Amino acid sequence: MITDIRQLSVYDQNSILKKRLERYESEDVAAVMKEHYEKELQAAKYRRDQADKFWHNCMDENKRLKRRNGELYRDNQRLQKEKRAAEKKSEKDQRLRKMAEDELEKMKEKNALQEAKESELLEQLEERKKQIEALKDEIARQQTIIENDGTTSGLSTSKTPPGKKKVIPNSREKSGKKRGGQPGHKKKTLPPIPDDAVDDIITHMSEECPDCGGPVIRTGQDETRDVSDYEVKIIHHRHVFKGCRCLVCGREFHEPVPEKLTAEHGYGAAIQAMALALINLGFVSVKRSRELIIGLMGNKIRPSEGYIFKLTRRAARKLKKFVSDVKDACVRQKILYWDDTVIFINTKRGCMRFYGNKRLAFYTAHEKKDAVGIEEDGILARLTSFTSLMHDHVKYNYRKEFLFRNLECIAHLQRELQRLYNESGHKWALDLKELIGEMVGKRKRIKAAGGSEFEKVETDRFEEKLREYVDEGIKAYEADGNRYYHNDEKNAIARLEEYKENYFGWIYDFELPATNNESERSLRMTKSKQKISGQFGNVKNAEDFAIVRTYIETCRRNGKDAYEALYRLMDGEPYTVEELLKSA
Repeated sequence: MITDIRQLSVYDQNSILKKRLERYESEDVAAVMKEHYEKELQAAKYRRDQADKFWHNCMDENKRLKRRNGELYRDNQRLQKEKRAAEKKSEKDQRLRKMAEDELEKMKEKNALQEAKESELLEQLEERKKQIEALKDEIARQQTIIENDGTTSGLSTSKTPPGKKKVIPNSREKSGKKRGGQPGHKKKTLPPIPDDAVDDIITHMSEECPDCGGPVIRTGQDETRDVSDYEVKIIHHRHVFKGCRCLVCGREFHEPVPEKLTAEHGYGAAIQAMALALINLGFVSVKRSRELIIGLMGNKIRPSEGYIFKLTRRAARKLKKFVSDVKDACVRQKILYWDDTVIFINTKRGCMRFYGNKRLAFYTAHEKKDAVGIEEDGILARLTSFTSLMHDHVKYNYRKEFLFRNLECIAHLQRELQRLYNESGHKWALDLKELIGEMVGKRKRIKAAGGSEFEKVETDRFEEKLREYVDEGIKAYEADGNRYYHNDEKNAIARLEEYKENYFGWIYDFELPATNNESERSLRMTKSKQKISGQFGNVKNAEDFAIVRTYIETCRRNGKDAYEALYRLMDGEPYTVEELLKSA
């Protein structure tokens, strides 16, 4: 910009001088002035030339500067372009970085969610594993329940699962002989009927020869066959009680009518005893009992179903004193058994309970199987320290106020040990079961030989083995983990340690029983009754049945025929407990 200004100043001066020279020439200025002006003109020319030269230099410099400026402009444009490109690239990189950072955050969030999900899945997997293990245990437990039989539980033979061989409990030692009659065994037949006892002789004689049809004569070589049978004879009795008048006081009276004849028209003791026997011995339903009686009586006696149904209740009313006497006798026994079982009363689970021994049988029935029923029975609280009570590990029996000695059934213990072995495979349970069986067998042989106790070396050996097997059991269940049978095994071992004397008193006193089989046999009939004639309609019916069974079973255990006992009961002269215990 400075170069251009100077250039313009020189041109302006030169122009002014030229104008002045032209003016002086036109006006004929003096030569001196002309010369002076010529010199000035030359100087101006020189200055102009210098100015031109300077101007050209400036122009060249200006061109160079313009070129440089163009170069710089282009460089600047290029740099601006590169800058913009860099900025764009930076912006793109920033966007990409932001996108990458956002993606990274998303990935982190996703990873966090994935980790949380994986953690949750791992927890679910662990839970599923636990559930699978629990289900496996449950399947194994259910399988053992399905496979339960008389060797592992109190399951009756009739409830053996389909396809599985029934296990018939039998404590007798095998002789090794084949079943059936042995060689040399004499066949037993009915004895011949004495001639004076024969009621009728039926003669059979051919009229002609079976081969040729010719006439025949008797040879005296007769064949006889005796047949014992029966026929029903209907007897109709009429009891007449003659009216009398006292000649002294004038009172009119007749003999008292006995209770069995209170009805104006009724059935005798034989018919009643038959009906009671069908219901309470054969467990036949009332309807079928009526059909049987009508058939046996040749359709001449036809009692109603209502009459047959009421007989059990009528019999129960007659037996109140007998039942009370049986209860009192049970309290005085040295050894008493008791157990209970489930019965059904109007579609609900009820209870039938037994107390007794080989001489006595006392049955009770209740709507529920609980301690209330035991207290209502009134047996346990009355027992003294004189009595040893055999049962199936009922914790109620161990109450502090009870004085009797508790005995535990080893048959239940053996079945439990077999089940534990089947479930866990722990050999200690099987070894202990076999040890108990071995001691039972030895005791039987010693008693059969007239002995009354084990030698001390035998009892010491048993105690040592028992302790050894229990210790093995403790180690086994602790090492085996929390399996489905774990608590059962632990509880079994705890009972063995806590109730050792109650389980194994029979080893030290041969008068004590080892099992509660007496009670189980006594209650088995309730299952038969339910299968044959069904449930009880109400608890009163069950109680009446229990009373009648108390009478029948006590009579049978003392050698009396059940039908005869029922006949005497309905005839008004039942057996008494004192009479039965004295006669046996």
